[in-house]
Amino acid sequence: MKLRSLAKKIQGVRFAGKANPDIRGISENSKAVKPGDLFVCVPGAKHDGRTYAEEAVRSGAEALVVEGSALPGAGVPQLVVRDSREALALLAHAFYREPSKKVRTIGVTGTKGKTTTTYLIRSILQRAGQPAGLIGTIAYQIGSKVYEANNTTPSALTIVKLLDEMRRQKCVWSVMEVSSHALEMNRVLGIEFEGAVFTNLGRDHLDYHKNFANYFKAKSRLFTEFKTLKTSAVNADDAYGRKLLKRLKRRAVGYGVKSKCAYQALGVEIKPGSIKFTVQGHPFQVPLTGIFNVYNALAAIAVLRELGLSWEKLKDGLSRAPAVPGRFEEVAAGQDFTVLVDYAHTPDALKQALIASRDILGKKSGHKLISLFGCGGDRDKTKRPIMGKISAQLADRTVVTSDNPRTENSKTILDDILRGVPKRLIQNGQRRVWVEEDRRAAIRKALSMAKEGDLVLLAGKGHETYQIMGTQKQHFDDREVAREILQKMGRR
Repeated sequence: MKLRSLAKKIQGVRFAGKANPDIRGISENSKAVKPGDLFVCVPGAKHDGRTYAEEAVRSGAEALVVEGSALPGAGVPQLVVRDSREALALLAHAFYREPSKKVRTIGVTGTKGKTTTTYLIRSILQRAGQPAGLIGTIAYQIGSKVYEANNTTPSALTIVKLLDEMRRQKCVWSVMEVSSHALEMNRVLGIEFEGAVFTNLGRDHLDYHKNFANYFKAKSRLFTEFKTLKTSAVNADDAYGRKLLKRLKRRAVGYGVKSKCAYQALGVEIKPGSIKFTVQGHPFQVPLTGIFNVYNALAAIAVLRELGLSWEKLKDGLSRAPAVPGRFEEVAAGQDFTVLVDYAHTPDALKQALIASRDILGKKSGHKLISLFGCGGDRDKTKRPIMGKISAQLADRTVVTSDNPRTENSKTILDDILRGVPKRLIQNGQRRVWVEEDRRAAIRKALSMAKEGDLVLLAGKGHETYQIMGTQKQHFDDREVAREILQKMGRR
């Protein structure tokens, strides 16, 4: 496709250079540039893509997209744009011939529940004979192919490439987690969403958004800026969900347990490995547990029913719902107590995971709930003491450890967490909280505390298979480590 033909998609574009080369690909990574590519100089948090333009040209880039002003002496034609992220999205859709017009797309946003909700929606659609691709935190899935996910919502170019592959693989649907960052950074610009889900809004990413008003505004864009949207399903039990429903009026339906709404769950029963409820007179049984999974299932029901799926197919799909990696995932090595790994890394997610764990134990069972968690470095510091307080209150025993410290000092992060814990609970007399910086040693400590019938919740990392120490990723999987320790302890 000729450069100037591609450029027609961008309003206000200026040309630097007279050549009109044939563009054979688009790249945003200078190390991945191939001869004939158009290289888009995207500004990043730490590095500006403009600094890699020379490398891209040496690798064969035929043209550049630059933000603000042309680069002197680039040696290739340039498209000068107002916003290079916006341009990347528009150019990708044009180059790959608008794949989102062919693949029906559902977007799911919210602080927690996005991953499980997208898995449930995809599972229902697959069971209904409507192939669906998945783009989310854990992986990108197209048919039998699974790609590693680097971001909850990848770059606009990656999304469009995935949608194009879904089209070629005859997917009817795409189900996508949509992060607030993606909405702010134009990663989903140009996608023709048909359905959207709002799960909830809690404390997370405030280091980026600064306050809840900005965070909610970013999430709301999924429901207000996409003209192709046919229906929206919104959590009516969430304060921000109610605010969104009020704003959207008839363009959205509510789902919930406590609130009277279009998709209210009645007669909720929660047992280990099973939840039951009724919606509009239709009974559902889902092989998951926890009140949060009632909400996730309701979200899937609401958006798919509004998009025309039958009650029978909804019930069948949910009755065979898959376990989601790292989401209340059990580690079973023959031990006489329960070990669960969960991604809970925000205050509310940790609270709900602990409440669900207590429900599994039974409030009057006398068995102990042992919690292990940490907080990531270079991220929102305000949530750390809150999470410390929540675990100290809801768990019988807590082990505080490292998560992904990144470039922060681990001890500083631990101290921040402990500020939310009453001092008496860290001392020998009424001790309920222990500190172990090394995560492997901390998991060993938590597991060694457990007796028959107890439950150990390893929270924070879930499906992740790494720890970020400094700027390096080191292999670390809570599930692998727990299983290895249990076997060495002879708890099998």
